[in-house]
Amino acid sequence: MRNITICFYLTLLTFLFSGTQSVSFAQIGYEAQDTILRGVSLVDSSYLNKNIFSIISEPSINRSKVTIKQSPHIAQAVYNQILNASLKKVNGYRIRVFFDNKQDARAKSQALEQSIPTLFPGVGVYRTYDNPYFKVTIGDYRSRSDAMRMLRRVEGLYPTAFIVREPINFPPLEQL
Repeated sequence: MRNITICFYLTLLTFLFSGTQSVSFAQIGYEAQDTILRGVSLVDSSYLNKNIFSIISEPSINRSKVTIKQSPHIAQAVYNQILNASLKKVNGYRIRVFFDNKQDARAKSQALEQSIPTLFPGVGVYRTYDNPYFKVTIGDYRSRSDAMRMLRRVEGLYPTAFIVREPINFPPLEQL
């Protein structure tokens, strides 16, 4: 168990302080599909936005428990790194539900910006003006497949909706 814990910390610290933004911590295994090697996600997505230190310390099903003895500065350094990274943008996908340059485009885009949160609670709404177009996009999706799932949900209300690739926000961070 000690080797696993040490390996985890070394991998976590290497990832956090390597400065490499393109490395995906979740992609540590590979599987062959046709002739392309694709990363296999070995991290359970139910751990997303959760405090790793408290998860490790919780008793498991067989009542075993891991005790972490570390300086509080380590947890604070991990939290600060995640917080700083969450302020940055990362390339991802959003759903464009409105794109127009007519005279009433501003009013329509504002109305859409107001109505979408009631229709799809928890989904981010972004209204932009890129001369001469008013645009409304929704969501922050890291993968195209996640964006496709949302597109299927909104197609009934917005039949002209489509997926766009643009900088997205990181998911919100829970407090340590």
